[in-house]
Amino acid sequence: MMPRTTNVKQAKINSISHSSLFQIGDTKEIEPQADVLAVQKEGGISSDKGFELNQYRIFNTTTQSIPDPEIVVGSHHHHQNIYVSNIDVTAISTSAITQFGSSKKINSLARLKHIRILKDENEEED
Repeated sequence: MMPRTTNVKQAKINSISHSSLFQIGDTKEIEPQADVLAVQKEGGISSDKGFELNQYRIFNTTTQSIPDPEIVVGSHHHHQNIYVSNIDVTAISTSAITQFGSSKKINSLARLKHIRILKDENEEED
């Protein structure tokens, strides 16, 4: 991978979160990972006890890598550098990547578990 010059005149990004990346330029390897547990409870929640990541199967499973595709012999010539005048990004979230340049390897993983605890309709309100 031949390194190139990347010129970005202006980048406006509203939000980057949860192991995400905004990359200007070439890189060899990017591996963002996010484990997210979101708990919503009607009436609020006073503690995060009882909501440990390791008790949910999604966070304990081993992921299987996608096998590399068939090797294709070829040559690429990037004769020109990268020029970007303006970029406007609303949000980059949960192991997402926005990149101007080349990457040899990207391995991104996001595991999310949402739990919603609703009040029983028969319960009286305090």
